[in-house]
Amino acid sequence: MRISKVWLHQVVVPMRPDTVHSPGVDDKLCAPDPITGRSLNFWEFPKWIVELVADDGTVGLGEPRRGDLQGPLCELAQQLVGKELRDLPVGNLPLPHGDEYESYITYEAFEMAWLDLLGRRWDVPVCHLLGGRRIDRVPIDYWMGRASPEDTSRRTERAVALGFHGVKMKCMLGDPIAERVLAVRAAAPEFTIVFDPNERFNDLDGALAVARDLDEFDGIVLESPVPQDRLDWYVQLRQHCRHKIALHLTGFRPLLAALRADAADYYNLLGPVCEFVNWANAAQTAGCPVWRGTGMDLGIRDMSSVHAATAAGCALPSDIIGHLLREDDLIVQPIPFADGCLTAPDLPGLGIELDLAALKHYRAGVSYVIRADGVHEIADLRR
Repeated sequence: MRISKVWLHQVVVPMRPDTVHSPGVDDKLCAPDPITGRSLNFWEFPKWIVELVADDGTVGLGEPRRGDLQGPLCELAQQLVGKELRDLPVGNLPLPHGDEYESYITYEAFEMAWLDLLGRRWDVPVCHLLGGRRIDRVPIDYWMGRASPEDTSRRTERAVALGFHGVKMKCMLGDPIAERVLAVRAAAPEFTIVFDPNERFNDLDGALAVARDLDEFDGIVLESPVPQDRLDWYVQLRQHCRHKIALHLTGFRPLLAALRADAADYYNLLGPVCEFVNWANAAQTAGCPVWRGTGMDLGIRDMSSVHAATAAGCALPSDIIGHLLREDDLIVQPIPFADGCLTAPDLPGLGIELDLAALKHYRAGVSYVIRADGVHEIADLRR
């Protein structure tokens, strides 16, 4: 089996209404693009769909993080065209990558596409290639941006109706955080709550002030409340705060440092699929439960995360929610969801098919096909 060509499609898929912030809140919730430096709301950045095509016609699907990734994706695709099965070891494709976020955000798209292609070819689900199922159902939390207590209440009622058992909420210092907890508990008394300020509780004093405001509540997790390079603050916060503390990490070296410092109770981990499973195993061996972090993604990347969380045995609710909150997930059949959990289907590869009609609808600009003779722009999707 040899890689004969790669298709790359740029898409922009908006969020569903009433899912991110309350009216009047201006908060992009993401850093500037690592390639171009553009600053946009996270849902305005393009997403990319990768089709890795073998010479027998088998296609593997991949999806990187959001961003202006055309150049790096085309470059890596050119390095894969013509490679054979023996040239592409699972978990270590011959493409430049490290465990830094900027290094692997394009690599991981080809890794998941290769895993999907292999699974289809060998008639096994991707989680089988990652070590097998450790759990059958992956719990996930509902999600919302920075919202008023009134909007928080209404959205929590929606989450209850959908079958969720917990919610993750964005926030920052000065928001009505305790009031939002009251709103959640009025609508769903048993819900767990994760507050994610993206390190914007500023310092130890700010985080402790928020924690004191929440002392009367149980079932609260504070995720990355202060800058993550201050592990000493996390150690002190755990000593003086009754709530669980989580760190959202994107590399193995930061994870090792945090584990050595005993800086967190839980870990939210990103990373390529195979490496995530290894990182999760390391954290769980150290006694720290993990969940799979995502980036409000579409169906392909979210399904890869379901397989990864299944193989890693993630018992904590993961962030695999984008396919439910975007206007479309771009896959034909939705990811199986019931009682607050997602399931990796017992089908070959990722177990999904690309929705070509949705792809055409949300495609932004041209697509690209990369073959042995170079990169070609494609104005339409007729193959």
